[in-house]
Amino acid sequence: MNLIENMSRRSVLKLMALASPAFCTSTALSSGAIALSPTSDPSRLQSFARHPRLFYNSESVQRLKQMLAANPDAHTALKALGQKLLDVNFVPETIAEIGGGQQANYITPARQISDMGLTLGLLYQLTGDTSYARKLRAALLYYIRYVRWAGPELIQRIPPWHSELDTATFSFGYAAGYDALYNYLSESDRKTIADGLIRHAALPILDDWILPGLRIHSLDSMGHNWWGVCVSGAGLCALALLGDDPRAQGWVDAVDAGYSQWFTYRGNVLQNRFATFEPSGPSYEGVGYTNYGVSEYLQYRFAWQNTYPQRTPPRIDPLEGLATFYLQTLYPTSDGFYTVNFNDSGLTSHSSVTILLLAACGLSTPDAARYLHHVHTHPRGTLVSLLHEYPRPTAEGEAPTSILYSHMGWAMMRSSWENDATLLAMKSGYTWNHAHADAGSFMIFHKGMPLIIDSGTCSYGRPEYSTYYRRSHAHNVILYNGEGQPRSDLDLGCKFPGRMYSLIDGLGLKYVYADATGPMARWFLRNYRHWFWSGNVILIFDDVRAHTAGPLDWLLHFEGDYKVDSDGAVKLKNGPAEAQVRVLYPSCQHSEKAGLANEDPDKQIPYLSFRPNASGQLSQFITAICLDPAEMPEFEILNDPTYLGVRAESSDGIEETYLSLRAIETPGTMYIQAGGFTTDAYLLHLRRSSHDAPVGRYFIGDGSYLRQGGRSYMESLSKLTVCWAPKEELEVFSDEGSSSIEIGATHPARSARWNGSAIDSRYDAQRRLVLLRR
Repeated sequence: MNLIENMSRRSVLKLMALASPAFCTSTALSSGAIALSPTSDPSRLQSFARHPRLFYNSESVQRLKQMLAANPDAHTALKALGQKLLDVNFVPETIAEIGGGQQANYITPARQISDMGLTLGLLYQLTGDTSYARKLRAALLYYIRYVRWAGPELIQRIPPWHSELDTATFSFGYAAGYDALYNYLSESDRKTIADGLIRHAALPILDDWILPGLRIHSLDSMGHNWWGVCVSGAGLCALALLGDDPRAQGWVDAVDAGYSQWFTYRGNVLQNRFATFEPSGPSYEGVGYTNYGVSEYLQYRFAWQNTYPQRTPPRIDPLEGLATFYLQTLYPTSDGFYTVNFNDSGLTSHSSVTILLLAACGLSTPDAARYLHHVHTHPRGTLVSLLHEYPRPTAEGEAPTSILYSHMGWAMMRSSWENDATLLAMKSGYTWNHAHADAGSFMIFHKGMPLIIDSGTCSYGRPEYSTYYRRSHAHNVILYNGEGQPRSDLDLGCKFPGRMYSLIDGLGLKYVYADATGPMARWFLRNYRHWFWSGNVILIFDDVRAHTAGPLDWLLHFEGDYKVDSDGAVKLKNGPAEAQVRVLYPSCQHSEKAGLANEDPDKQIPYLSFRPNASGQLSQFITAICLDPAEMPEFEILNDPTYLGVRAESSDGIEETYLSLRAIETPGTMYIQAGGFTTDAYLLHLRRSSHDAPVGRYFIGDGSYLRQGGRSYMESLSKLTVCWAPKEELEVFSDEGSSSIEIGATHPARSARWNGSAIDSRYDAQRRLVLLRR
């Protein structure tokens, strides 16, 4: 199923979130009288609210009336949506069956009843107009007559399935509609609808996904977004049926226990399965499918909290950092925004519904406020406009300009949070299903435009989805002999996922590196990519060792136009965004390849491949991306038997970066002498304001010491990646490689900060070293 946003339903959900007390006042919804049906068992009675209770109650309906009265455009848009739904025809089951397969065309009636259940139910509660109730009742009774709410292929599987994503969409509409019309429906109607809801949705989902005895799915087989979406449907059914079916409370308990396991699932070695969620927030499936799965859970959680106003919902760690992930993958522009679209995500999609649901559930954070501030281009005249009229979460200051999700293998760096700044996003993680074969890839947004891009995706029914978009060729990676990651990874899962390490962001330098060896293990023994971003230049160091000598292709996908200069430098241009890309080492020949446009497999677009003139088993690339082609530095390759380096000289200063060949070929106690220093580091970076000036900024990657003429400039028993400047107000930025470090200094430090936090220091005058411990 394509991840297509249902704007009607989601717009109304935004309205619900905005009217919720958690969003407006940070207090729980008031409970009402308990609704009892003639068949309820008082001995099993729980303290749940009366109908309507899932997405609104009598109090929030009153607040909604006030909000709509203050916003006539939104009120008009809601009524227009209601009229549109009053005028639609129901979808015959024969139409739903078109296409066959696991889902056929069931999405069409599922979305219709989903919109009706929420919107017509809300309008009935707001206005008391029974035309809304009559249409919704007719729809609820109509779709109950379907044989099933899932595609015909499911029953043919071994073992047979009985539910899928569309089943959950039906569930949402029926739960919302049953809840809204509960007091309007006759007892006979309620029984017919409840029986159908249980028969078509609750039990098929619960038996497939949750309950012992008949369950066929596990988190190891379907623990990605499908699990969260489908189980949400069963949970909403159970919440709607509380008080009417004695089994409902047990179903709610089972759903709650299941979600606890879903968010903490750690993977499966034998099945090549990866932990679904980074503990700090996102799912490895990327922005779009994290949003899909989690938003469906939050709809359930929102309804759960409204149904049990006196109970405390469980703490789920990934939800605490989710808004931060959405913020960090957002690129704000002067007239809108883009989203980091690794995997099957949309370049212009947003997650504001999920942000508002988090707020409605009492889970807002300062980054949620920052996100809503930047997503500022919603069209007026719809319910979305309410976002501009009512309270939001608040935040002071700005978010960090860099973040690393080391487990899932993502990193984002940006020049600032100003509109049209520069964003560099990198990925080296797991491959399976919606997660593409793109370990080591990256993209750049610059001056308000995508410039170096991910190829994106297309309809899953198109053959190009698997023959191009998901494959390594569609990403900014290195191929061996024209081949990338195994195609089998996309279906069976990547046995050895990539990772990202050692984020540094301080003193004007940003750095991170990717280990993409595992995903390319059939070709490579080493496959490391390092990004150095200083000023307007991003240097990329690739360190590759193949099993045997063979041709390598360094791929570059871009948006807009390109031109190749006489010296082989490539100038990229997309509107106001420009950059110059130059492979500094080794000598390469470029060629143009035919790629496919994002979301348009019928349109061919070019991309570039850079192939070294000579093939080797051990190879390094040094590539410079200058974000201001008018100020391109002078580059000089520094080649030595023990290292490979580059010097970049500009009006701002001189920077030298060295990659130790000894650390690659014979790791251990081997050292190099480079730039006048001795070090056992894998990488060394030095910045001076001029040729004669002292070093003003040091960087060491995976090293334990830096020395010169018998004097130490950095000492650590454990190798680490660290950046510092020799100042009395000592600032040190490092990875987690060590809890103790010594920095060379001629005087004691007036103050010391390590990774932004103040820290005590001790000065050794004899050795001229400042000792820091954390």
